[in-house]
Amino acid sequence: MKLQKVFRVWLMFLALALCGEMGSVHGEGTCTAVIKELNLPVKLKTRGKPRRARWEQVDGIISNLVKRLQETTCQFKFEEIFTTNRAELYFPITNSLVRTVPEGSLQGLGIHNQSGERLGEYDSRAIYSRAGGLNVRRSYTLHFFQFKDKQGRLQSTGNDLLLDSFLAQWHQIMNRTAIGSTGGLSK
Repeated sequence: MKLQKVFRVWLMFLALALCGEMGSVHGEGTCTAVIKELNLPVKLKTRGKPRRARWEQVDGIISNLVKRLQETTCQFKFEEIFTTNRAELYFPITNSLVRTVPEGSLQGLGIHNQSGERLGEYDSRAIYSRAGGLNVRRSYTLHFFQFKDKQGRLQSTGNDLLLDSFLAQWHQIMNRTAIGSTGGLSK
């Protein structure tokens, strides 16, 4: 009788260990499946001078990836999601990107305007929420960021849509974490 209890406990531990192994293999398989399904990395389309990636494409791909990874543990660097053959390219720092990227991933990143002029370094994420009003029934939240200017003063990008108002050089952002998901992403 005692031997049966020991055997059952042993089988239970074995089953739990196998479930754990299956879970990690499943997660890896899911990440690989998402890469294949979305044909990642996607070649960046550009516009303007200096050349900058199209914010619409960046936001669309990031949003789609976030939706696909809601219940999955995956981590992707920018270069695993996007690709380019341009040596000089600026990458848009949009509201969606600021919301999605892990907090420390952009720390110290050089921030530029649309002309390519360096404005300073990324410091932190900030949130702007608004509710009510006559025409607005729901509240909404915008994620924007703060950066330190050339004099070291903290500047805010404001609570407007960022689109491609603020940019980073591709070669500086490509190796940073774009998506760091552990069972869901920042909301």
